[in-house]
Amino acid sequence: MDNDKAYYVLLRTDQEEQFVTEAELQAVLADAVRRAEGLAGEALTRQVKFLLDTACDYPTSPSEYLQWYSVRLEKK
Repeated sequence: MDNDKAYYVLLRTDQEEQFVTEAELQAVLADAVRRAEGLAGEALTRQVKFLLDTACDYPTSPSEYLQWYSVRLEKK
């Protein structure tokens, strides 16, 4: 894995944790926000950036969630 990139652990309801890049997390968040809030275009981009900068979870429905946190991967 490339150490110059930001990596996150992504947790979803009833799924195993995943290591994802920032671009992959943005895509997951964009899809969730688009479905939940009906945003598109620049509004969607701003909301995803806001979530990445200020949050670590996003409820996708009353019983489902997305959670993420930044991790540092070290090369051995």
